[in-house]
Amino acid sequence: MQIELPISKSIANRWLMLQAIHGDELMPVSDSMPDDVRIMSEAIGLLGERREARIDLGNCGTAMRFLTAYCAQLEGQTTILDGVERMHHRPIGQLVEALREIGADIEYLGEEGFPPLRIKGCTLDKHRIVTINNPQSTQFVSALLLIGANIHTDSTSPYIILTHEMIKQWGDAAEYTSPLIGGVGGGLIEKDWSSAAFWYEYVALHGGEITLPGLFRSSIQGDKVVADIFANLGVQTHYSTDGVVISSSPLHPTPYTLHHDFVACPDLYPAVALTCERLGIELHATGVESLPLKESDRLRAVAEHRTDADHRMAMALLIAGYEVDDTACISKSYPQFLEHYRQLKESN
Repeated sequence: MQIELPISKSIANRWLMLQAIHGDELMPVSDSMPDDVRIMSEAIGLLGERREARIDLGNCGTAMRFLTAYCAQLEGQTTILDGVERMHHRPIGQLVEALREIGADIEYLGEEGFPPLRIKGCTLDKHRIVTINNPQSTQFVSALLLIGANIHTDSTSPYIILTHEMIKQWGDAAEYTSPLIGGVGGGLIEKDWSSAAFWYEYVALHGGEITLPGLFRSSIQGDKVVADIFANLGVQTHYSTDGVVISSSPLHPTPYTLHHDFVACPDLYPAVALTCERLGIELHATGVESLPLKESDRLRAVAEHRTDADHRMAMALLIAGYEVDDTACISKSYPQFLEHYRQLKESN
């Protein structure tokens, strides 16, 4: 079966920010795109219409971080950024302090170090060097890079590399209307390797073969490593110029232990962890310090088989055969997932 994955929201949201920062028309955003992309686009639109705005970002952490930096440099614009209750527990202090160092006027409206925020846009000293080492979220670094701040960090995350590459593409190719990272032709945003993880999980647990167009070996999305991880879990990946085909392959004799460092790919943890659990494979996971700060505490959610309004938890649990009490959250990253899941089960 062929499955059309959603676009990479990591790429799409960075591109929206670059368009906004440079005063370009925003790329079209449809209802079929991830909620996080629509939220970002709608928020930027509101900022273009009002000098004072209160924006509810739901549970979109990317929008909260990127827009905090963006709004800080919008002279004359006052913005309150808020979200769901979970957002009030997702730290943003490192980013706020870095922005304050270059002149930002940002006030916490609740607990210190967490949203909601009141931001009064002003001129920032973007030439001044600011440092964020051991960032709680690499999006703090990307947010500063996108507005042109002089940021130094010890992090070498693929997400930061992605931001650098997109900024470079913007400078090198003014004729771009949308980015294509790692793919070929057409100027289209490539598909999302993070979302592919759940179909890798499906093949590992249920067998079969799935074609996923729009994924590329040369992608600089960090989560392309899912292909390497699942090679150890009974899934082989065949690459072509159009995408990938994943299929079941002989698995090592079980039980055995899989070791992986998730520091550069934390979004893969739910699918990998639940696959290992179902296959009776012991998982030794390191680099998981950021997981309690995601849309849910993913370490706890995986251990207790809880959704906790987390899109990635809901998808991983469904594929693994667990009951899920909240599927509405899935549209945050993959609006068509439930339909694709139903079609796949019916085809087998």
